[in-house]
Amino acid sequence: MKRISFFIVFFFLFLVKIEAIDISATGGWSETVDETNLISGAGSDLIDTYESATNATLASISNCTDDSDNWRVEVRRNDSGWYGDFTISVKRTSEGTGTGSISGGLSYIEITTTDTELFSGAGNRDNINLQYKLTGMSINVSQSNYNTTIIFTVVEI
Repeated sequence: MKRISFFIVFFFLFLVKIEAIDISATGGWSETVDETNLISGAGSDLIDTYESATNATLASISNCTDDSDNWRVEVRRNDSGWYGDFTISVKRTSEGTGTGSISGGLSYIEITTTDTELFSGAGNRDNINLQYKLTGMSINVSQSNYNTTIIFTVVEI
């Protein structure tokens, strides 16, 4: 009898379809800073702030059950060779497309190593444009390749 009960429970576990809201993000940003970025030539400091294209990353929210399925997008970074005095920020520059709604995120927010809400909405949205800003550049920064990974998470609310 135990064998049959186990089989029935196992069978029902596979019949339950679990759906969750998904996020996908494509793109990124790379910036080369060299002598052409000096404020006024030799002996001067570097330009402090750099901005990406307004569509450096395209984010899409999918798998919502309908347009009343509410969610929020959180952002954080995972450093792997990052300069501590840099600040990287992100903002939303478009509403994307789709039948759902979207709000917030139109001003830059700093991306830290802790999840922070970027914007929220409901329903499916495609091709939401995101732009980045880097501050803290200086001639005091050692010449090197610095990078971080930006992680977007969608949370159903």
